[in-house]
Amino acid sequence: MKKAILLLAFVFSFTALSHAQTSVTFNIDMKYALENGLFNDFTNDLFLKGNISPLSTSSAGYLEMTDTAPVDSIYSVVVEFPAIYDGDLLEYNFVIKRLLSTENEERKRELTLSGEAEDLPAIKFNSYDW
Repeated sequence: MKKAILLLAFVFSFTALSHAQTSVTFNIDMKYALENGLFNDFTNDLFLKGNISPLSTSSAGYLEMTDTAPVDSIYSVVVEFPAIYDGDLLEYNFVIKRLLSTENEERKRELTLSGEAEDLPAIKFNSYDW
């Protein structure tokens, strides 16, 4: 009987842990901000913050975004959310850290974690459109 219970516990835990993570690529278009002096890629940093781990709303848990193709001014970061959060509503936004100040987007953005890989379209910093 003990073996059957242990086997069932193992099968259940393996099944629960085998669900795929939600992989989300967050993109932000910084071209306007760069061209108008609102963002300087040499002295400023761009971060993503959110309310579901591995993101955080405290600055220690922000994830840095990078421009992997500097010609396009699109900054990106890929985040892997554990399957336990599938179906949860993620609230997130972007943050510019300057030498003497920090600017948070005014608008909170939302995304329901689906369990599927997502590549979000690039949006402008602090814009209200998608």
